[in-house]
Amino acid sequence: MLKARIKRALPGFELDVDFCLNRELLAVLGPSGSGKTMTLQCIAGLTRPDEGRIELNGKVLFDSAEGINLAPQKRRVGFVFQNYALFPHMTVSENVAYSIRHLPASEISEKVGRLLNIMNVSPLAGRYPRQLSAGQQQRVAIARALAPDPEVLLLDEPFSALDSQLKERLELELLALQREYRGSMLLVTHDLAEGYKLGSQIAIYQAGRIAQCDTKQKVFAQPVNRTVARLTGVRNLMDGAVARIEPPYLWVHVTAWNTGLKALAGEDSHLTLGQKVAVGIRPEYVDLRRSDGENVFSSRILQVVEGISSVTYRLHVDSDQQAKHYINAAISKSSAICVEDGQTCLLYLPPEHLIVIPE
Repeated sequence: MLKARIKRALPGFELDVDFCLNRELLAVLGPSGSGKTMTLQCIAGLTRPDEGRIELNGKVLFDSAEGINLAPQKRRVGFVFQNYALFPHMTVSENVAYSIRHLPASEISEKVGRLLNIMNVSPLAGRYPRQLSAGQQQRVAIARALAPDPEVLLLDEPFSALDSQLKERLELELLALQREYRGSMLLVTHDLAEGYKLGSQIAIYQAGRIAQCDTKQKVFAQPVNRTVARLTGVRNLMDGAVARIEPPYLWVHVTAWNTGLKALAGEDSHLTLGQKVAVGIRPEYVDLRRSDGENVFSSRILQVVEGISSVTYRLHVDSDQQAKHYINAAISKSSAICVEDGQTCLLYLPPEHLIVIPE
């Protein structure tokens, strides 16, 4: 288990995070400059926290109170850098062998061969980094990080420079690696889909703090604030207040529309009458085909954008209020409706997919 409590201050920024991680993959998401990479660097011993304690499987790596700060090579931490950071003057085999060069030659050869085989780069053993593609370099970087048998593997946006097809293939390889690897893994990413696919837990960073850390299902179903909601794909957010509660449902009066929305209350909901909230829905859950019932509204099409597998609509909901509020809908092509800019249509917001966030 990895236990990390880290504080580090820089001019205009302070990192202050506290989390635990078992033998699973934690996907770390958040805006640029929110402290994600700094967290990895502190765990690896590349950056010294001002305060805190980092413990890995019972071994203290850092403790500001006790004056403990183990050198990176003594931490049993593997680090895959964003730019891979392979040694340009060494071959693939030599790069992977570097961190275990103190072992007997026969053991080095066996371990390097096994890792190159796992990462599907055995035929490249004698090549130099400049002779490798980005995907091949990434595989070698992971093999090198795994060579000393780390108890935690840190991955700093390892797929950010890859094309979509290669990225998808390597994501599948990382999923396969998780089944064999016995330690914890931290993956920093800006890609929401990647984080959800690879992680069992998700941590959302916000200005040097962890806004929410939980199972990926709960983070997506019950974001704790607007920032988490937006970072997890809730593009439609509206101000409102709780107008009625009849478990398991509640009704939110939406200020911009001067009307009520029926929503399914979350399992841990402690909302009260009159409480200010934000109510949101992901674009893929907006329905443009239902014509009656609660949560059905007249709207006008402002823009239609055709994608490869879906169509995105930007709509203005009709209301007697002067304030304008727009709704984005993302509909699969098989269910898309044929409309043009300026036309009217009905939209339905399913109560079970509405997210209510306390303000």
